[in-house]
Amino acid sequence: MAFEIVDGMTGQKHISSDDLAALNTAVVGMADCVLKYGDDFKLTMASANSATLGTGVGMVGGKRFWNQAATSLTIQSGTQGQKRNDLVVARYQKTSAGIESITPVVIKGTPTTGTPADPEVTANDLKLWRVPLDGINAGTPVRLTHILLPLSAAIDGFKQALYDSGWYTVYSDGNIDIRVRRFNQTVFLNGKVRAYKIDTTWKAITTLPWSFRPDIQTYFAGASTDGNNVVQMNIEPDGVLYAKTLGGEVKGVTFSACFPKNV
Repeated sequence: MAFEIVDGMTGQKHISSDDLAALNTAVVGMADCVLKYGDDFKLTMASANSATLGTGVGMVGGKRFWNQAATSLTIQSGTQGQKRNDLVVARYQKTSAGIESITPVVIKGTPTTGTPADPEVTANDLKLWRVPLDGINAGTPVRLTHILLPLSAAIDGFKQALYDSGWYTVYSDGNIDIRVRRFNQTVFLNGKVRAYKIDTTWKAITTLPWSFRPDIQTYFAGASTDGNNVVQMNIEPDGVLYAKTLGGEVKGVTFSACFPKNV
């Protein structure tokens, strides 16, 4: 039946996973995303060959899944003198018998002496993280997902004459500390990066959550922490934060910026 009740008894089994996926997508507003819960699937590198994926809730094709406990993932060893990008994805699969599953998968990229590209993903993959490898060393993971705030956050915003998200930690470890705050239609960004080589080529630092991303490509200046080099910063509309110097190399940068966000 094309027109049917889902949340109701009909006298027979009539609710399918596709029914729930359609309703989930309609409520959330997108089919592939990470929902604000637990550790938001935070990825921590235990070593160059091992990563830990934290707890979280997400959707692939509108079908909800969650990670209830930290999960260990294996990263294949890098190649000396070459670079590689690996991706951590949540992959939806359905067998010929109709059995469905969503599991974490590490997709190995192709080693190169040039600029590495991300490996191909399937239509049933939700990209969670990029793990950059330089030689045998694994770099800082880069988040690739939308993190949607719960409906309660939107309701609280409507109740207030002025919306203030408060400071939200995008990424924080021993070397990177990046926070954002949204006040009505203005986003404030503050961050510091240490022990992270930045040179004259654009380097991805992290990805901002959807509600804190600029409407257009946004450039601003950063201050190097170990010299007088000028550091140029850039945030793409997809939320990826980049940095590069105008000459030379630095090992850290501090920065602050604000920009409009209309959606």
